[in-house]
Amino acid sequence: MNKLRVLVADDNEVMHIPYRVKIFRLNPFDWWAGYDLKSVKLAYLRETGAARDAFYEEEELAQGAMQTLRVYPNPYAKESRTFQEELARMVARGQEFPCHFASRYVSS
Repeated sequence: MNKLRVLVADDNEVMHIPYRVKIFRLNPFDWWAGYDLKSVKLAYLRETGAARDAFYEEEELAQGAMQTLRVYPNPYAKESRTFQEELARMVARGQEFPCHFASRYVSS
């Protein structure tokens, strides 16, 4: 299996992420991780109960965006991790895919 080597800032050790685990933006608010768009969309529908029209301009996240987009533990957090770092943590914890990855907080 092809793997990507990633430096993890927390403990300075190298993590291995299978190339086939990807991040998909399903709509302007939700990102999910998985192996392909079809299985991610099915898992999203099953878990959320959303209608099939819940998807809007869904796409696989580009590798460059994985290094720039950030995950914050809550809307007020000052510390964050890149999407790439968060995905490495999920793989290291043995996360099963497809699964929810991140959501955009909307303030009212």
